[in-house]
Amino acid sequence: MKKFYLAVAILITGLYSFSQEYDINVDSLINKVELDSLVKYVRILTGEDSAVINGSMTIIPDRIHNSNDLAADYIKQTLSSFGLDAQFHDYATGRNIYAIQEGSLYPDQYVMICAHYDAVTPYCADDNASGTAGVFEAARIFKDYDFQYSIIYALWDEEEIGLIGSSYYAQMAASNGDDIMSVINMDMIAYDSNDDNLCEIHAKNYAQSVDLADFLVGMNTVYNLGLAPVVEYPGTGASDHASFWNNGYSAVLLIEAYYGGDFNPYYHSVEDRIGICNLPYFEKMAKLGIGSLASLSTPDFTISVEEYFANAQDLDLYNFPNPFNNSTTISYNLQEDSQVNIIVTNCLGQQVAELENSFKQEGIHEISFNRDELNQGIYFVIAKTATGTITSKMVIE
Repeated sequence: MKKFYLAVAILITGLYSFSQEYDINVDSLINKVELDSLVKYVRILTGEDSAVINGSMTIIPDRIHNSNDLAADYIKQTLSSFGLDAQFHDYATGRNIYAIQEGSLYPDQYVMICAHYDAVTPYCADDNASGTAGVFEAARIFKDYDFQYSIIYALWDEEEIGLIGSSYYAQMAASNGDDIMSVINMDMIAYDSNDDNLCEIHAKNYAQSVDLADFLVGMNTVYNLGLAPVVEYPGTGASDHASFWNNGYSAVLLIEAYYGGDFNPYYHSVEDRIGICNLPYFEKMAKLGIGSLASLSTPDFTISVEEYFANAQDLDLYNFPNPFNNSTTISYNLQEDSQVNIIVTNCLGQQVAELENSFKQEGIHEISFNRDELNQGIYFVIAKTATGTITSKMVIE
């Protein structure tokens, strides 16, 4: 995995509480979403274009639940091409595909992005090659970065005949005690006939699903994605997020105007092809789902001491040990004499301590920091000098 490198920025990323703050690095990930990439995946999944699958150039004829093995092979192959350990989840009548990108700090806590890949007729671009392409695009972008929480990329079979694939997986996860903290289900995210950018986020009072829906609305606002999201409460149970509701997990459905009067009229017909999709809207919807996944998974900016000093700036800052229980040593290296102000903030950007506010000579300086009454979680040490600002993340266990 490649790491993010940061020279001058103030990072305010949240604990897992669905708090919403702008993060320039999440914004950067959102801007990596490529419409051409999304369209390519949809065209292959719908049989408009051929692709090399299992070593041969071929076309996926359809994704109907009892004849979609070729589509399943393509999905597994695509996830694997991103360096992920993609797996089939076979059950009695169908086959899910999933891959897990392990988190650097909390590998046993998961954030999921998912979609169903099965269909009822040939083509079915909006329903639901669009959501499947969104999952692919997330994996394509995120493969080069580390995140604090583990990410599950999942594609479900047999949604169209009763949410069967996702139900098997969600029941298995609950039985195993898997800590899936949020599920973003993308189902039909590419149709908008009147260019009003209306979209819906469906939630019910299961776990923190309503908070998660509000979080997605906040993402659209904070990152200026250009959608007009509406939280539907109580939301529909007619897609795979409901399987996770039924097993006690926080989950939402991201969908076009299902209740709002602009639902795809070509739904479940051979006319649901890429040509009827609103591509700018499709891109915005993918950005909302993928950006929300990025923010919830929390990009990991932790780097080693060796990496830090190999990338010298006017001010270097780190703390060790990190994570820590009771105390840590905060070290900073000034390249020249300067006034120095060092504070500690919580994940909401609120100052919880001031460690330094004085003139210091060049060289390495150390500060012993005790957690005192601070709770477990993620904090930021922010050091300011005349030449700039640098932030180091620290974790109290």
